[in-house]
Amino acid sequence: MNMPNDQSIQQPPSDSNLNLPTASPCASALGAIVQEFLPNLTTYSEFYRQVHRNPELSSLEAETAALVARHLLALDFKVHTQIGGHGVVGILKNGPGKTILTRAELDALPIREQTDLAYKSSKTMTDRYGNERPVMHACGHDMNMAALLAASALLHAARERWSGTLITLFQPDEEETGGARAMLNDGLYSKIPVPDVLLAQHVIPLAPPGKAAVQPGPVLVAADAINVRVTGGPCKGSLNPQICVDSIQLSTQILTHLPAYVRDTIASGEDATVACWGFHAGIPGIDYPAHADFLLDVKTRKEDVRQAALKLIEKKIRDECRAANAPKEPEFKYSVRAPLTSNDKDTTERVQAAFEAFFGAGAVPVPRNSACEDFPLLAGERDVPYTYWFFGGCQAAEGGEVPTNHSPFFAPEIETALKAGTEAMALAVLAFVGK
Repeated sequence: MNMPNDQSIQQPPSDSNLNLPTASPCASALGAIVQEFLPNLTTYSEFYRQVHRNPELSSLEAETAALVARHLLALDFKVHTQIGGHGVVGILKNGPGKTILTRAELDALPIREQTDLAYKSSKTMTDRYGNERPVMHACGHDMNMAALLAASALLHAARERWSGTLITLFQPDEEETGGARAMLNDGLYSKIPVPDVLLAQHVIPLAPPGKAAVQPGPVLVAADAINVRVTGGPCKGSLNPQICVDSIQLSTQILTHLPAYVRDTIASGEDATVACWGFHAGIPGIDYPAHADFLLDVKTRKEDVRQAALKLIEKKIRDECRAANAPKEPEFKYSVRAPLTSNDKDTTERVQAAFEAFFGAGAVPVPRNSACEDFPLLAGERDVPYTYWFFGGCQAAEGGEVPTNHSPFFAPEIETALKAGTEAMALAVLAFVGK
């Protein structure tokens, strides 16, 4: 989880693709605006505790969305609701200038919380598939929301110091990576202005906490889903299909060796991981399974590696089935779960300059991880440049173990994380619209 970032930006770089002046606004001046207008964060720490105590699963975020909308209305934002499900968008027009879209997520995870926090979740919900599940904000979306609302309050108070349009988007269904596409399909950019820049952030453990980590290029992996069917049963010319190819045995043999095979075959040092996310075979009352179905999750960090990994996986499964004399070729259904999150160079260097002036140059390396996001889909067909970064919510481990995102023990330090997330988001917006 650590990949040092050796880049050091001493001055705000040019942004020719955005037609922004190279020396304005001054990165250090942006920090002064943030410090002057930082709101009382008590309101937003209370928001965090309220949402953490009452999380909602993907596509079921009605109460969370309503709470967010009330906060935005109190800040005089024009508010749109129920976009792509429970999506909420606030718009604050503040004169001529760039349109900046900022984004946070609404949904929680089907995990039973195991912290001892006074505001811990003990909630259960029926998910959209009809299953009763425990619910917890184990990823930190509650903190991402609180920080975006606080940054929105900061920017509202500092209206005389910037010019442009601020869009705050609260996305449903991020955990199952369906919300961004749903909002687009629901006509997002027919309801709101098309942005010039997209910005998003996520709370994670960092050392030291209370700072932000950003860099150009890939920061989150691409994720592909492959549904595979392996057929067993009859062998050519046999009168005893029940003792021929066992689809369960063949599938488990494939799954046992496939991850290491892909890892060892792909060029050394490249990210390419394969995991089984689901398996089903057999029907009650049938004495042998005609086929086995399994779901593969494939994560990569480069497009050429992604293509090579997908081809390698299919070839390996086909070869294994042929070697076992399976009566039928395996079947494959591919879908993109999340695209590669790769930060635009020019916009990101501008954000990085603001962060370095405020948080300290080179203080926090961007961690290497296998998480994925659907945030880049919000660029739509317009190829809007974007920057995605991390802010520190708790102390990263140094030789020991720390609860990280998706752990049932994940618990950001509220004051530290909220202040860092508020400052980082406000700084990033001001880097494009500050006077």
